[in-house]
Amino acid sequence: MSAEGDREQQLLAAAEDLIRDGRTLALSLGEVADRVGVSRSLLYVYFDGVPAIVDALFLQHLDRLAARILPELASGDQPFRDRACTAYAAYLDYLIESGPILQLILRERHQDSPLGPESQREFRRLLRRLAEGTCEALDLAPREAFVLIELTSGIPEALARLVRSGEIDRDTAHATCRRLIAASLDGFAVAPPA
Repeated sequence: MSAEGDREQQLLAAAEDLIRDGRTLALSLGEVADRVGVSRSLLYVYFDGVPAIVDALFLQHLDRLAARILPELASGDQPFRDRACTAYAAYLDYLIESGPILQLILRERHQDSPLGPESQREFRRLLRRLAEGTCEALDLAPREAFVLIELTSGIPEALARLVRSGEIDRDTAHATCRRLIAASLDGFAVAPPA
């Protein structure tokens, strides 16, 4: 990676640390510059403001997440339930290791400072890919699939918080995640006609 790429990654890592520490997107360019030990004006070489930093972090984390979960869902050798459980386990691992950055960004971005067009496009593309398989496997309408994904994603999100706080271990989190996701999917599975 070039020196410029290294500096950009340093700035993003500093912003990510600030967001994670404060559990909010309320950060300033000055805080990011101070964390890295550079001038605030240097940040403008890489980003035109905090929203651009947040967008870059969002895309970076969305790419990492997609790289973990999409291959698990695409493996056509296993039944959908098993592939989904494996994908949710990958999401759990991602959250344990990376923290709630994506959730914080999605929760706090609003109309005054929405995600940029590329971030919105990539997020919608990932959601569509997840929903398509869910629609087909469980015979759900797209809106139903989106709701199911939103509801069940809370399972690994809650478990990751417990692991990160030391309240449960990773193995317990994985076993609980698999059990709850499987039960959720079984509840939506289409029963064969009698």
